[in-house]
Amino acid sequence: MFTLKDIADFTTVFVSLFIIMDPIGNLPFFLLFTEGHPRHDQIRIAAISSVAAACILIVFVVAGDFILNFFGISIPAFQIAGGFIFFLYALQMLQLLPTGMKTSSQEEEESLAKENVALVPIATPLLAGPGAITAVMVWNHSGTNPLNTWLIMAAVILVCGIIFVTFYFGSYIRKHLGLSGIRVISRIMGLLLAVLAVQFMVNGFMNLKTL
Repeated sequence: MFTLKDIADFTTVFVSLFIIMDPIGNLPFFLLFTEGHPRHDQIRIAAISSVAAACILIVFVVAGDFILNFFGISIPAFQIAGGFIFFLYALQMLQLLPTGMKTSSQEEEESLAKENVALVPIATPLLAGPGAITAVMVWNHSGTNPLNTWLIMAAVILVCGIIFVTFYFGSYIRKHLGLSGIRVISRIMGLLLAVLAVQFMVNGFMNLKTL
């Protein structure tokens, strides 16, 4: 049923989305926002945030074409803008830009005072932020494979499942990796995201020639 191209497409989307959503890099935020919560509350927040992020992205996968057509936005323009957003995120992950691009310090302080932070800011904008939303919309619109939408949805669900597992074992991961280990992994993800960002922009400029 699935061809090698389907598997390759799925792998590309999955790996790219995994890098963009950055479970390890967002783990310190999850631990910060859930610090002091009972264990069962931490698990509940991890589950709600993962499911909510998946639902948000799936909505944009399904409604992406309608949104682009409604506002008259071309895919090349979206690819270039998306690549620029990815590049800014990558610079932040590489510690070349100050933090606060996904959430401001005021939002973080306000979130610490909330009982339930699963939806905001964890599900969005930390997980299902502008970068991830842009990515799934571009991939779905540019795909010629009729299974493309289902492959993207499957990738979204799988990545969000990994995010839940990462958050579930968050304390264990932090204990064994430490903040230094988490930062190293995050910087590696940032480097990969920078390459992905450049490729997005290159594809956008190349597609401009076909308009």
